[in-house]
Amino acid sequence: MQGKNNKINSNAKSKLIILITLGILLALSPINMNTHSSITDNSNDISLDNENLKTSKISGKISINGNSGWLAFKSDGNCTGEGTYSDPYTIEDLEIDGGSSEACILIENSNVYYKIENCTVYSSGDYPTAGIMLNNSNNGHLIDNVCSPNFSGISLYNSHNNTISGNTANNYNNGYGILLWDCDNNTISGNTASHNFAGISLHIGGAENNDITGNNLFSNIVGIHIWVGSDNNIIRNVINNNSIYGIMFKAGAHDNDVYLNCFTENRLNAYDGEYNNRWDNGIKGNYWNNYTGSDTNGDGIGDVPYNIAGPVGSQDNFPLMKCPLSTTQDVGGIPIELIVIISVISGGALIGVATILLIKRKRN
Repeated sequence: MQGKNNKINSNAKSKLIILITLGILLALSPINMNTHSSITDNSNDISLDNENLKTSKISGKISINGNSGWLAFKSDGNCTGEGTYSDPYTIEDLEIDGGSSEACILIENSNVYYKIENCTVYSSGDYPTAGIMLNNSNNGHLIDNVCSPNFSGISLYNSHNNTISGNTANNYNNGYGILLWDCDNNTISGNTASHNFAGISLHIGGAENNDITGNNLFSNIVGIHIWVGSDNNIIRNVINNNSIYGIMFKAGAHDNDVYLNCFTENRLNAYDGEYNNRWDNGIKGNYWNNYTGSDTNGDGIGDVPYNIAGPVGSQDNFPLMKCPLSTTQDVGGIPIELIVIISVISGGALIGVATILLIKRKRN
């Protein structure tokens, strides 16, 4: 066993030395960092060799109403695609300032297939507007957008069968990172939401059969806030350091499934105000950093249930002894290895910080 550990430590040290050496070598080399963070009408700029940057000439707020609105938007040269499942209308690579008055991107009364990807939207107006706002719109894909700061990063009203994946809604959004109001059958996965009132919130109405999976929700007032909703799946989320609740079910939120999540360092990890919410899947529950039970047989499941705060006496019957997910949030949630890569590309300026953090992780 000692030999195996020595081999692992040796491999880790070798990997670290290679990364440091690469950073130092590239830091001494000239690197061309010509990048474009926003899109305006640059059709005559021959340096734009990325085809994605030609998707739209729009730099101001976008408002599309109805399927006919998409046709007009495309005919003006502002998006690509045909509005089908295999070839959705596509808006991407834009930077939009809402001017503190309206939604940066508003899609209404639409049921064609569309995609909004890799856009940066900020300074939208107050509630109910948002950085990206869908109203009575279905079949959208919102992917890898940065929606900060706004009152809400992304808001959906009466919108169904949408995918919200890989987006960021940080930096003191006044209301919600991601808000769903009377929305069913949406997938919310792999998003990061911090410094909001609620990272993810489901409000009045149906709010049924939504999948909330793999999100990173930290430093909000409430990580996940379910006012009214049922049959929603809340799985494999990291919910950390929220100042009041990690997750809160109000009365009216029932028959939701919550398991394989990691709750750490929230003031109160969970609150359940309604019956019939399920806090495990019958085999495994969630990780709770303040769980005090033991695991006498070493199967990774606590011997006694974890009690959920609230009037209904809910329990996680199979609390996990270890978090099954990565909870690394070093330097604002950026993985340390990515810091090393960024440092290499930028000339090695962050290599010292990355090295210290990587050594610390290896020791832990």
